[in-house]
Amino acid sequence: HYSSESVEHYTPRHITASVIAVLGKIVLDPCSNSHHSPSVPSVMRYTKADDGLAHVWPCKTLYMNPPYGDEISAWVDKLCVEYEAGNVEEAIALIPSRTDTKWFDTLSYAASCICFVKGRLKFGDAKNSAPFPSAIAYLGQNFTKFRDVFNQHGSIWIRLDDVDGADGVD
Repeated sequence: HYSSESVEHYTPRHITASVIAVLGKIVLDPCSNSHHSPSVPSVMRYTKADDGLAHVWPCKTLYMNPPYGDEISAWVDKLCVEYEAGNVEEAIALIPSRTDTKWFDTLSYAASCICFVKGRLKFGDAKNSAPFPSAIAYLGQNFTKFRDVFNQHGSIWIRLDDVDGADGVD
């Protein structure tokens, strides 16, 4: 029941608008559908032919909507490695909300916040909603802005160890 006809799910425009509201602009989309008519505006992009996993992702801001098949784990791992290495300053990732997977657990430790989208998204030109719930993860320090913008899309989870004083130590 976690499947759909395609591993590609083009980001809904209202989600893209919220991503831009948080990041200002998207410098890199490592999972773009096209160089010539991308569904997500970005300064730089890698398509499937470019193999974004084979590149370093040095950028200020990144948005990733990875393929949702078996390869999602490699994309999430790459995002976490690039962020933790300091190559990416801020990132937002649109992912299926599969909280029982190893890759989701990995991402939840790297992310400052996660928005659990209410309802099911309609991707691209799809007639029907996705057969799975979605989540939007934010990696960065501006979690207040992420919360303020993405609160309209669903419930926000914030890592307590990222909030000053949350661990009882000021």
